Amino acid sequence: MRQLLVENQPEIFAITHVPNARITAAVKTAEWLSGAEEFKTVSQMREALQKLQDLGVDPEDWYALAEELSYSVDISWSDSGTDGHYDVVFVTCQGVVQQPLVPQVEPMRPPTAYANNPLQAKVTRKLVPQLQAYLAQKLPEYMVPSAFVVLESLPLTPNGKVDRRALPAPNQVKPELAGGYVAPRTAVEEVLAKIWAEVLGLKRVGIHDNFFELGGHSLLATQLVSRVRDAFGVELPLRSVFEAPAIAELSKVVESYKDSNDKTQAPALVPISRESRRMKLSSLNQDNK
Repeated sequence: MRQLLVENQPEIFAITHVPNARITAAVKTAEWLSGAEEFKTVSQMREALQKLQDLGVDPEDWYALAEELSYSVDISWSDSGTDGHYDVVFVTCQGVVQQPLVPQVEPMRPPTAYANNPLQAKVTRKLVPQLQAYLAQKLPEYMVPSAFVVLESLPLTPNGKVDRRALPAPNQVKPELAGGYVAPRTAVEEVLAKIWAEVLGLKRVGIHDNFFELGGHSLLATQLVSRVRDAFGVELPLRSVFEAPAIAELSKVVESYKDSNDKTQAPALVPISRESRRMKLSSLNQDNK
């Protein structure tokens, strides 16, 4: 190659299917392991590798030669590149480096593009409670996020910043508590579980699940209290939800209000006629005089 380039000084010169000295031994070993040759021991295979005569050319040798002779060089894989061979194109520095002589093969996509990760959901359900517990120790309760999304990587803009518009919407990942799911045991717990599922938008809720860990907040707690009043006829204080955030605890509060003689019920709204309202106003005016 050196002699041809020095004597003829071609503008473009190409060589195809050059063995790559860096990976020839590895390619041969892979071929032998696939059954092309039979070796009884590893030492026999190592000895056969040492006897290989034509190991090919290191790509760095071509770059050194091109720099020495004032050429530009372009190196690309031959065909699919599975056999470790490559193509070399030399171009004079006054010209433009040409594209490889063989058509480029579309690079293979990573294996993850063809299949899903069956353990991702399981890992997510274990990771989220651990992350919640850690943040609960470091942050005030109102700053602990109620929803988590597990991603392999954050989507970025061309400037390298987080692309917030490309972030997926958080889906409510129900944490697996230490005791697992426990179904309602009483009629009150069954009604409360149904109310919680409707308010939080979940399929099912266990009696030991925490209302706020499942995505609840003060506004949803107000809706919860309103539905409890409609279902049981009990005016439940809003603070009861914060003090008893699990169904097993809140059901006891509801039952105590139902059984207590001092329970507070929401007054029924009864419409009155205009005539009755006028009579009440006139009586009030006479009393004021």
